Amino acid sequence: MRRNIKIILVPGFSYLSLGAILEPLHTLNKLYPDLKIDYELVSITEDYITSESGVKIYCENVLQDAIKDIKRKAQSTVLFLCCGLKTPFDVQGLLKRILRTCNQHKILTFGVGASGWKMADAGILANGEGTVHWTTLAAFRERNQNILAHDALFVSSEHITSSPGEAAALDMTINFIKTEYSEEHADRVCDHLMITFTRNGDLEQPKSNAQRLRDVPKSLQKVISIMEKNLENPLTLKIISSDAGLSLRQIERLFAKHFKKSPKKYYISRRLLHARQLIEQTSLSIFEVSIVSGFASRQIFSKYYKKEFGFTPSKTRRSP
Repeated sequence: MRRNIKIILVPGFSYLSLGAILEPLHTLNKLYPDLKIDYELVSITEDYITSESGVKIYCENVLQDAIKDIKRKAQSTVLFLCCGLKTPFDVQGLLKRILRTCNQHKILTFGVGASGWKMADAGILANGEGTVHWTTLAAFRERNQNILAHDALFVSSEHITSSPGEAAALDMTINFIKTEYSEEHADRVCDHLMITFTRNGDLEQPKSNAQRLRDVPKSLQKVISIMEKNLENPLTLKIISSDAGLSLRQIERLFAKHFKKSPKKYYISRRLLHARQLIEQTSLSIFEVSIVSGFASRQIFSKYYKKEFGFTPSKTRRSP
């Protein structure tokens, strides 16, 4: 089947994400011309659209005109949406319209960057699954409690896939080629682009904590995974040790060796970072943040918070 692929760009999109989508598709088209893949860049507003890094991109079409084409070719259309966190207010309504139109027609939709937030706002991820960049994941979970949010490179929920973008957009696009066409198609594209390997979508997003965990024993990774999944409802170390199949003494030795701190202090630090993200990214009160971060009172929370970061939760909220 001929595929009509539309890549919609919203002001502030990531240029890296665009390349991670466009280059594999272009390569696939070049290697397999018989597939009859048509792809085009579509601007949500005007002909030229500016990325977050300031690069201007010319688009062959604008969204208002493309919507009719999308409806007419719904069965063959695939949509990729690229947008950053600072999406202009005047295009929010149009974004909802295109996402709901695609959802209504069951069009394969791939969103990168802040697209997960836009999908949630449009209601198309309700009672489904999704992901956003790890720096905003805590806020996303708090604001969208009817969505199962994963710390992952990309997440598919029926015909909708969300990804935090950047390098993860490449893994998502190669997976699309593998699923839509074949593993052989994907492998040839990877060979041509000199990609040694791609990552599975359920892999945790790379971040400083993930980097530190690469060289620690699997047993310690399991303990930390249990902690990360229970930041809002913290478990006792006794329960964690039981779930991990390790003794308390074993866990203490592992943390002392690899992190030079106790498991209790490590767990509190992770909960405090989670709390800081909520303060910076949501309108929850400091009291509410302290509760959903597992602290018994605001006073205890503030004490630990100031010790961890050097300033109070209230000062965090006042910061620009």
